[in-house]
Amino acid sequence: MTREPAPRPLLLEWLAAGTSLLNTELDQADETWVSSPSTLPGWTTAHLLTHLARNADALDNLITWAATGVETPMYPQGASGRMRDIEEGADRPAQVILKDVRDSAARLQQSLDDMPDAAWACIVRTAQGRAVPASLIPWLRIREVWIHLIDLSTGVTFAALPDGLATALLPDVVTTLAGRDGCPPLVLRAQPGRAPLMTRPSEPLAAMTEVKGTTAQLLGWLTGRASGAGLSCSPPSLPLLPAWL
Repeated sequence: MTREPAPRPLLLEWLAAGTSLLNTELDQADETWVSSPSTLPGWTTAHLLTHLARNADALDNLITWAATGVETPMYPQGASGRMRDIEEGADRPAQVILKDVRDSAARLQQSLDDMPDAAWACIVRTAQGRAVPASLIPWLRIREVWIHLIDLSTGVTFAALPDGLATALLPDVVTTLAGRDGCPPLVLRAQPGRAPLMTRPSEPLAAMTEVKGTTAQLLGWLTGRASGAGLSCSPPSLPLLPAWL
């Protein structure tokens, strides 16, 4: 069972910072930007924003589950319903989409604020079927907000993440990537002075490609959001990676 990677007050602080930055970016949005292609294949920015809104509602469902004890799936209609909601939602006027992102985030925050203390320990299931404590819900939203802020292509990069958040996110990203078919054996050294992370810890160190860089540089490359510029590698060529998500 997965545990939250930081104390809850810190998670809520990181979430509030990400939501505030997201709202700042939305305040500068116009219709042309909303309808433009995003960095995610096949999606416009409208698709991405709608996904963020529906993700907030889905995590709100998990809070309802934890608070009431009544099983409430993230996406009641399953994966097909989730994609249908995104496709249909992306066709709405830009201002409706922008308001939806803000309002859904505000609803989620209110639900987190109202969460009964005992409910944080309740076990819920993610859309992928993982059993997790409700205390992980802020972390699930943190990943969505901060990583999709980068996908919005407004100039936000992993360097904008609070240092503690970047440090917590890197092992999460490495663990997910290590579970993907085709992930090469890597030893990742975030500078300065971070403990190395490995995608195949059971393999000999000599068989691994060593990659060094800042935490932000490693996050960008591992998640497919950056080319790997600035990283050092031994052997000298960065290997191909499977899609992170």
